[in-house]
Amino acid sequence: MKIRCIAKKGTELPENYLNPPLDITAETEFKLIVGKEYIVYAISEWQGNLFYYICDERYTYYPIHNPAPLFEIVDGRYSRYWQVQLATNGLLEIAFDYWFFIPNFYDKLTDGEAETLLIFDKMKELMDAEAAIPQGPPFSVEELLAMTPSFA
Repeated sequence: MKIRCIAKKGTELPENYLNPPLDITAETEFKLIVGKEYIVYAISEWQGNLFYYICDERYTYYPIHNPAPLFEIVDGRYSRYWQVQLATNGLLEIAFDYWFFIPNFYDKLTDGEAETLLIFDKMKELMDAEAAIPQGPPFSVEELLAMTPSFA
């Protein structure tokens, strides 16, 4: 999935995204470049707010979550490496499987734990290559209807 930055200031966010304890205020200026495309490595949704984990302009070794309203989707194809998880606290996350199967993966990643850094580097490489594949045109209605189902 690829997104393009369309805004980078807290003043351009819907009010429900402002969260001072998380340092998301009207005064916040996100480390993004308007017009630049970013690859999405994970998505989280919490209480109606959607965040994309991308390698923004702060990127050193892990993706940072940024509010979705700062972007437009330019390639909505989801990654073949993504899984979906709904935590008991209501947090919905979409990410590659190691994100879920290694306890506290993202915390370990942000702490610079060697194994999680290697895993993210490999997954990033795979997802970057996947995102570089051009999206083909969709089938026309006629082409779709002319197809014989494989289960027939």
